[in-house]
Amino acid sequence: MGFIDVSGLRYVLGDGGVLFDDVSFRVGDGTTTALIGANGAGKTTLLRLIAGEVTPSAGTISSGGGVGVMRQFIGSIRDGSTVRDVLVAVAPAAIRAARRSLDEAERQQLEDDGVAAAMAHAQAIADWSEVGGYDAEVVWNLCTQAAIGLPYAEAHARPVAQLSGGEQKRLALAG
Repeated sequence: MGFIDVSGLRYVLGDGGVLFDDVSFRVGDGTTTALIGANGAGKTTLLRLIAGEVTPSAGTISSGGGVGVMRQFIGSIRDGSTVRDVLVAVAPAAIRAARRSLDEAERQQLEDDGVAAAMAHAQAIADWSEVGGYDAEVVWNLCTQAAIGLPYAEAHARPVAQLSGGEQKRLALAG
């Protein structure tokens, strides 16, 4: 069952100002929820907290099931991001972390063909499997086929800038 439970959340900005304090809510399984507020109220920060990208000053966040956050400006990505980068970015934190570790281990092994690099790569592969990375890739295959008409194996390295804005949004929503 999926849910998000936020309790007593507080976030203090770098300059010491309090962005929000004592935020509590629960989003239950199967519900559709909107987050609405004025510019600068902390909506994006709250979503980054829920996604595990930043740490709250106080309070707790718990979730069951997957939590993904679609970036505000997806649909106009013009950097070097790939299709895989977008799908990883909307994946749960454990998958994002395992993918970063696997990418680093692969880079290290290209630079150093020694036993230590090979062992680190093998461990990163095991970690990727353990957090459900290969299962995510199966889902990403369905996502890329639905969003851009290509299997993940063909689409993963494609620059997102080559996709239309609508394809970028569909990809992120499907992920």
